Amino acid sequence: MNATPPQPPRPAHVPQERVVDMNIFDLPGGERDAQLAWKALSGRGDLIWTPWHGGHWITTSGELIERIYKDPEGFSNAEVGIPPKKFPVQLLPIQLDGEAHRAFRTLIMPAFHPAAVRSYAAQARALAVELIEGFRPTGRCDFVGEFSLVMPLTIFLTIVDLPLQDRVELHDLVRRSSRSPTQEARTAAFRQIEGYLGGWIERRRADPGEDLLSKIIHAKIDGRPLSQQQVLGVAILLLFAGLDTVAAMMAFVMRHLAERPELRAWLIGHPDKIAPAVEELMRRHGVANNVRTVTADVELDGVTLRRGDYIVVPNCLHGLDERQFSDALVVDFDRRPAQTGTFGWGPHHCAGANLARLEMRILLEEWLTRIPDFEIDPEAEVLEQTGTVNGVLQLPLRWSAAGR
Repeated sequence: MNATPPQPPRPAHVPQERVVDMNIFDLPGGERDAQLAWKALSGRGDLIWTPWHGGHWITTSGELIERIYKDPEGFSNAEVGIPPKKFPVQLLPIQLDGEAHRAFRTLIMPAFHPAAVRSYAAQARALAVELIEGFRPTGRCDFVGEFSLVMPLTIFLTIVDLPLQDRVELHDLVRRSSRSPTQEARTAAFRQIEGYLGGWIERRRADPGEDLLSKIIHAKIDGRPLSQQQVLGVAILLLFAGLDTVAAMMAFVMRHLAERPELRAWLIGHPDKIAPAVEELMRRHGVANNVRTVTADVELDGVTLRRGDYIVVPNCLHGLDERQFSDALVVDFDRRPAQTGTFGWGPHHCAGANLARLEMRILLEEWLTRIPDFEIDPEAEVLEQTGTVNGVLQLPLRWSAAGR
């Protein structure tokens, strides 16, 4: 972590006592435990400001996080990154607000309704079994590379009816577009993704099917067909959102279970309760740390935020706020159901929440049936990261390969 952030001085409306020298992409200890690194910020106050990346606010309060999510007019979703990401195309519908957001969201929601999600279950389960059985005899795997990045990407290809054999190519492009060390490399990979999807969009214009991509291409909003850039914006968002967040959540949960045999034993003994257990595991391991733009001067926690200010709203800190959940760091499968911030609130509530829940449930059901006892491989290193999406870069697991 750099000693001094190369940023301009604090704005006049930011009280000195609210300033912390923190880079959200390099929080202390984030490489070891991303959620605990965010949790450590709670001791600095409910609303703090950092000069990193041009300067932005961070709220650590569960109450404020929920309030911001539920006020889309006061806190816009037009920017999705810190610093603001200049994507070659606008990501839709996430970068829209109000009626425009609702119109584009309506196009994709049928693919994520409960009935539609159930139709993906058989293929998702078959894939999970195939992946697990592929590496189970070896007694070890890198869970990220061999499972959590593979499963959600394959489901995406199914929903938009693209060739499953393109999985490896897309996996590499997504990795390079988000993890490459230089902006030039990230942009180049993004352009390749754009070219890949753009080619398929042209084919589906001429020869549509029943898949989600075809339906988006041939849809109309306010009586007008979507442009090529708009269709690309939707397709790219679906690719990134489904892959990045679900893959990260899977890996966080599996690390937690690898270190806690008593939780694995409970899940194995209560297979009918895996679905609610997934909610508790996801509460503990929040992934998305969304960005909002202040649309008009507003008072928050006794401080005036100015129009145009950016504020990071970490989902994980709602789930880890002791004022929202007692013993918040503890995964308690007997915890009474409560509304969590895992998928946000309001109009930008995650469209793919039902699909994410399905994939998480299938993972636990099929993995624990085949590999009930596993642990972190001591010969390798777990590596996590913080940022606008908490992630697990590698998760080495091992187990006895002798039978089930």
